[in-house]
Amino acid sequence: MCVAAMSFVLALGAGEGEAFAQQTPPTQEQKDKAGAAEGTSEEEQKKEEQKTEEEQKTEEATEEAAAPPKQAIDTSVESPKAIFFSGDFAFTRSDLGLISDKTGFDKTGANGLLYGLSAGLRLKDVRLGARWRVYDTTESTLWSFALSAGYGLPIRPISPVFSAHVGYVFDQHIEEALYRRSLPPGTLMPPNVEMRGLLVGVDVNASYWVTQFLRIGAFIGADVMFLHRDQATLPRSIYGIPSEFVSNPLYTGSGSSIGLNLNAGLRGAFDIAFK
Repeated sequence: MCVAAMSFVLALGAGEGEAFAQQTPPTQEQKDKAGAAEGTSEEEQKKEEQKTEEEQKTEEATEEAAAPPKQAIDTSVESPKAIFFSGDFAFTRSDLGLISDKTGFDKTGANGLLYGLSAGLRLKDVRLGARWRVYDTTESTLWSFALSAGYGLPIRPISPVFSAHVGYVFDQHIEEALYRRSLPPGTLMPPNVEMRGLLVGVDVNASYWVTQFLRIGAFIGADVMFLHRDQATLPRSIYGIPSEFVSNPLYTGSGSSIGLNLNAGLRGAFDIAFK
Protein backbone atom coordinates (compact mmCIF):
# COMPACT_ATOMS: atom_id res chain seq x y z
CA MET A 1 0.00 0.00 0.00
CA CYS A 2 2.88 2.29 0.74
CA VAL A 3 4.32 1.52 -2.67
CA ALA A 4 1.05 2.46 -4.41
CA ALA A 5 0.88 5.72 -2.51
CA MET A 6 4.41 6.67 -3.57
CA SER A 7 3.64 5.88 -7.21
CA PHE A 8 0.57 8.13 -7.14
CA VAL A 9 2.60 10.96 -5.60
CA LEU A 10 5.31 10.67 -8.27
CA ALA A 11 2.78 10.62 -11.13
CA LEU A 12 1.03 13.66 -9.76
CA GLY A 13 4.36 15.53 -9.47
CA ALA A 14 5.31 14.72 -13.06
CA GLY A 15 1.94 15.99 -14.36
CA GLU A 16 2.29 19.23 -12.44
CA GLY A 17 5.85 19.62 -13.79
CA GLU A 18 4.67 19.24 -17.40
CA ALA A 19 1.85 21.72 -16.83
CA PHE A 20 4.33 24.12 -15.28
CA ALA A 21 6.68 23.68 -18.21
CA GLN A 22 3.88 24.38 -20.65
CA GLN A 23 2.85 27.55 -18.79
CA THR A 24 6.42 28.84 -18.49
CA PRO A 25 7.12 31.54 -21.20
CA PRO A 26 9.97 30.85 -23.69
CA THR A 27 13.34 32.25 -22.89
CA GLN A 28 15.14 34.88 -25.00
CA GLU A 29 17.43 32.23 -26.40
CA GLN A 30 14.45 30.22 -27.56
CA LYS A 31 12.93 33.30 -29.20
CA ASP A 32 16.21 34.03 -31.02
CA LYS A 33 16.38 30.49 -32.30
CA ALA A 34 12.77 30.63 -33.51
CA GLY A 35 13.36 34.00 -35.25
CA ALA A 36 16.51 32.70 -36.88
CA ALA A 37 14.59 29.69 -38.13
CA GLU A 38 11.84 31.92 -39.56
CA GLY A 39 14.42 34.25 -41.20
CA THR A 40 16.14 31.30 -42.79
CA SER A 41 12.81 30.11 -44.13
CA GLU A 42 12.04 33.58 -45.68
CA GLU A 43 15.51 33.79 -47.27
CA GLU A 44 15.11 30.33 -48.75
CA GLN A 45 11.69 31.32 -50.13
CA LYS A 46 13.13 34.50 -51.71
CA LYS A 47 15.98 32.50 -53.22
CA GLU A 48 13.51 30.03 -54.67
CA GLU A 49 11.39 32.86 -56.15
CA GLN A 50 14.49 34.52 -57.63
CA LYS A 51 15.61 31.22 -59.04
CA THR A 52 12.17 30.69 -60.60
CA GLU A 53 12.27 34.18 -62.23
CA GLU A 54 15.76 33.51 -63.60
CA GLU A 55 14.63 30.18 -64.99
CA GLN A 56 11.65 31.86 -66.70
CA LYS A 57 13.90 34.54 -68.23
CA THR A 58 16.28 31.85 -69.42
CA GLU A 59 13.40 29.91 -71.01
CA GLU A 60 12.07 33.07 -72.73
CA ALA A 61 15.52 33.92 -74.07
CA THR A 62 15.90 30.36 -75.34
CA GLU A 63 12.51 30.54 -77.08
CA GLU A 64 13.38 33.89 -78.70
CA ALA A 65 16.70 32.51 -79.90
CA ALA A 66 15.01 29.42 -81.30
CA ALA A 67 12.25 31.43 -83.05
CA PRO A 68 12.90 32.42 -86.70
CA PRO A 69 14.25 35.96 -87.06
CA LYS A 70 11.69 38.64 -87.88
CA GLN A 71 12.26 40.10 -91.32
CA ALA A 72 12.22 43.87 -91.53
CA ILE A 73 9.69 45.36 -93.94
CA ASP A 74 11.41 46.43 -97.12
CA THR A 75 9.71 49.65 -98.19
CA SER A 76 11.37 49.48 -101.60
CA VAL A 77 9.50 46.31 -102.62
CA GLU A 78 6.12 47.00 -104.15
CA SER A 79 2.99 44.88 -104.12
CA PRO A 80 2.86 42.44 -107.04
CA LYS A 81 -0.59 43.68 -108.14
CA ALA A 82 -1.93 47.20 -107.96
CA ILE A 83 -4.08 49.83 -109.58
CA PHE A 84 -1.92 52.86 -110.27
CA PHE A 85 -2.61 56.56 -110.72
CA SER A 86 0.00 59.02 -111.93
CA GLY A 87 0.31 62.69 -112.77
CA ASP A 88 2.70 64.56 -115.07
CA PHE A 89 3.86 68.16 -115.00
CA ALA A 90 6.45 69.15 -117.56
CA PHE A 91 7.87 71.61 -120.04
CA THR A 92 6.92 70.88 -123.64
CA ARG A 93 8.10 72.02 -127.03
CA SER A 94 5.19 71.34 -129.37
CA ASP A 95 5.70 71.68 -133.13
CA LEU A 96 2.73 70.86 -135.35
CA GLY A 97 4.85 70.49 -138.48
CA LEU A 98 8.46 69.84 -137.48
CA ILE A 99 8.95 66.67 -139.57
CA SER A 100 6.57 67.45 -142.43
CA ASP A 101 4.53 70.60 -142.92
CA LYS A 102 1.61 71.01 -145.33
CA THR A 103 -0.58 72.97 -142.95
CA GLY A 104 -0.33 76.37 -144.67
CA PHE A 105 0.66 77.98 -141.36
CA ASP A 106 3.25 80.73 -141.02
CA LYS A 107 4.92 78.81 -138.18
CA THR A 108 4.17 75.61 -136.33
CA GLY A 109 6.22 75.51 -133.11
CA ALA A 110 5.78 76.94 -129.60
CA ASN A 111 6.80 76.35 -126.00
CA GLY A 112 4.53 75.66 -123.08
CA LEU A 113 3.53 73.35 -120.26
CA LEU A 114 2.28 69.77 -120.21
CA TYR A 115 -0.30 68.43 -117.76
CA GLY A 116 -1.24 64.78 -117.68
CA LEU A 117 -3.06 62.07 -115.74
CA SER A 118 -2.78 58.29 -116.11
CA ALA A 119 -4.44 55.27 -114.56
CA GLY A 120 -4.23 51.55 -115.09
CA LEU A 121 -3.14 48.16 -113.86
CA ARG A 122 0.35 47.23 -112.67
CA LEU A 123 1.31 43.56 -112.61
CA LYS A 124 4.68 43.50 -110.86
CA ASP A 125 6.89 45.43 -113.33
CA VAL A 126 4.40 45.62 -116.24
CA ARG A 127 2.03 48.59 -116.53
CA LEU A 128 -1.08 48.83 -118.72
CA GLY A 129 -3.32 51.87 -118.69
CA ALA A 130 -4.78 54.98 -120.27
CA ARG A 131 -3.38 58.50 -120.44
CA TRP A 132 -4.82 62.01 -120.83
CA ARG A 133 -2.59 64.97 -121.59
CA VAL A 134 -2.83 68.69 -122.31
CA TYR A 135 -0.11 70.45 -124.31
CA ASP A 136 -0.72 74.09 -123.40
CA THR A 137 1.61 76.35 -125.42
CA THR A 138 1.66 80.02 -126.33
CA GLU A 139 0.28 79.32 -129.83
CA SER A 140 -1.97 76.27 -129.43
CA THR A 141 -3.63 73.97 -126.94
CA LEU A 142 -3.75 70.25 -127.77
CA TRP A 143 -5.46 67.40 -125.95
CA SER A 144 -4.63 63.73 -126.30
CA PHE A 145 -6.11 60.45 -125.09
CA ALA A 146 -3.97 57.35 -125.40
CA LEU A 147 -3.48 53.76 -124.29
CA SER A 148 -0.13 53.09 -122.66
CA ALA A 149 2.10 50.15 -121.81
CA GLY A 150 5.26 50.20 -119.75
CA TYR A 151 7.89 48.11 -118.03
CA GLY A 152 9.93 49.01 -114.95
CA LEU A 153 13.32 47.47 -114.34
CA PRO A 154 13.56 45.70 -110.92
CA ILE A 155 16.16 48.11 -109.56
CA ARG A 156 15.76 49.89 -106.21
CA PRO A 157 15.36 52.50 -104.93
CA ILE A 158 15.31 54.18 -108.38
CA SER A 159 13.61 52.12 -111.08
CA PRO A 160 13.90 53.10 -114.75
CA VAL A 161 10.44 52.77 -116.33
CA PHE A 162 10.09 52.62 -120.12
CA SER A 163 6.66 53.22 -121.61
CA ALA A 164 4.95 53.74 -124.96
CA HIS A 165 1.53 55.09 -125.84
CA VAL A 166 -0.70 55.44 -128.87
CA GLY A 167 -3.86 57.47 -129.16
CA TYR A 168 -5.77 60.41 -130.55
CA VAL A 169 -4.74 64.09 -130.45
CA PHE A 170 -6.85 67.13 -131.31
CA ASP A 171 -6.74 70.87 -130.80
CA GLN A 172 -8.72 72.82 -128.25
CA HIS A 173 -7.53 76.15 -129.59
CA ILE A 174 -5.13 77.39 -132.24
CA GLU A 175 -3.94 80.98 -131.99
CA GLU A 176 -4.15 83.38 -134.94
CA ALA A 177 -0.39 83.93 -134.67
CA LEU A 178 0.20 80.61 -136.46
CA TYR A 179 -1.53 81.81 -139.67
CA ARG A 180 -1.57 85.60 -139.33
CA ARG A 181 -0.33 86.19 -142.90
CA SER A 182 -3.36 84.29 -144.18
CA LEU A 183 -5.73 86.82 -142.61
CA PRO A 184 -6.85 89.73 -144.82
CA PRO A 185 -6.69 93.32 -143.51
CA GLY A 186 -9.63 94.30 -141.37
CA THR A 187 -10.47 90.74 -140.32
CA LEU A 188 -13.44 90.80 -137.96
CA MET A 189 -13.80 87.08 -137.35
CA PRO A 190 -10.85 84.74 -137.93
CA PRO A 191 -11.53 81.27 -139.34
CA ASN A 192 -11.95 78.24 -137.10
CA VAL A 193 -8.89 76.11 -137.84
CA GLU A 194 -9.07 72.52 -136.58
CA MET A 195 -6.41 69.82 -136.43
CA ARG A 196 -6.53 66.22 -135.24
CA GLY A 197 -4.82 62.93 -135.81
CA LEU A 198 -2.83 59.98 -134.51
CA LEU A 199 -0.32 60.30 -131.70
CA VAL A 200 2.47 57.80 -130.92
CA GLY A 201 4.90 58.40 -128.09
CA VAL A 202 7.57 57.01 -125.78
CA ASP A 203 9.10 58.16 -122.51
CA VAL A 204 11.58 57.15 -119.82
CA ASN A 205 10.92 57.77 -116.13
CA ALA A 206 13.42 57.57 -113.26
CA SER A 207 10.94 56.39 -110.63
CA TYR A 208 12.09 56.75 -107.00
CA TRP A 209 10.25 54.54 -104.47
CA VAL A 210 9.40 56.83 -101.58
CA THR A 211 7.27 54.08 -99.99
CA GLN A 212 5.77 50.77 -101.10
CA PHE A 213 2.95 52.64 -102.82
CA LEU A 214 4.34 56.11 -103.67
CA ARG A 215 6.85 56.97 -106.37
CA ILE A 216 8.18 60.22 -107.80
CA GLY A 217 10.81 61.08 -110.37
CA ALA A 218 11.83 62.90 -113.52
CA PHE A 219 10.84 61.83 -117.03
CA ILE A 220 11.62 62.73 -120.61
CA GLY A 221 9.63 61.75 -123.68
CA ALA A 222 8.60 62.48 -127.24
CA ASP A 223 5.32 62.25 -129.16
CA VAL A 224 5.02 62.02 -132.93
CA MET A 225 1.75 63.46 -134.28
CA PHE A 226 0.26 62.58 -137.66
CA LEU A 227 -2.09 65.52 -138.07
CA HIS A 228 -4.86 66.46 -140.49
CA ARG A 229 -6.11 70.03 -140.96
CA ASP A 230 -9.62 70.64 -142.18
CA GLN A 231 -10.27 73.24 -144.85
CA ALA A 232 -10.94 76.59 -143.19
CA THR A 233 -13.74 78.94 -144.13
CA LEU A 234 -12.92 82.41 -145.41
CA PRO A 235 -12.71 85.00 -142.65
CA ARG A 236 -14.92 88.07 -142.49
CA SER A 237 -13.29 91.40 -143.18
CA ILE A 238 -14.58 94.98 -143.20
CA TYR A 239 -12.62 95.59 -146.43
CA GLY A 240 -13.68 92.45 -148.26
CA ILE A 241 -11.49 89.49 -149.19
CA PRO A 242 -8.73 90.20 -151.77
CA SER A 243 -8.19 87.50 -154.43
CA GLU A 244 -4.77 86.48 -153.11
CA PHE A 245 -6.38 85.48 -149.85
CA VAL A 246 -9.20 83.61 -151.55
CA SER A 247 -6.62 81.35 -153.23
CA ASN A 248 -4.68 80.82 -149.99
CA PRO A 249 -4.07 77.08 -149.34
CA LEU A 250 -5.63 77.49 -145.89
CA TYR A 251 -9.01 78.19 -147.53
CA THR A 252 -8.80 76.10 -150.70
CA GLY A 253 -8.25 72.68 -149.19
CA SER A 254 -7.24 70.58 -146.23
CA GLY A 255 -3.68 70.05 -145.09
CA SER A 256 -1.50 67.59 -143.22
CA SER A 257 1.65 67.48 -141.19
CA ILE A 258 3.86 65.33 -139.01
CA GLY A 259 4.63 67.10 -135.77
CA LEU A 260 6.66 66.40 -132.67
CA ASN A 261 6.30 67.10 -128.96
CA LEU A 262 9.38 67.04 -126.73
CA ASN A 263 8.59 66.75 -123.01
CA ALA A 264 10.66 66.91 -119.81
CA GLY A 265 9.32 67.13 -116.28
CA LEU A 266 8.21 65.34 -113.11
CA ARG A 267 5.93 62.35 -112.58
CA GLY A 268 4.32 61.13 -109.39
CA ALA A 269 2.57 57.75 -109.07
CA PHE A 270 0.35 56.20 -106.41
CA ASP A 271 -0.54 52.50 -106.11
CA ILE A 272 -3.56 50.78 -104.57
CA ALA A 273 -2.56 47.14 -104.02
CA PHE A 274 -4.93 44.19 -104.27
CA LYS A 275 -4.63 40.40 -104.20
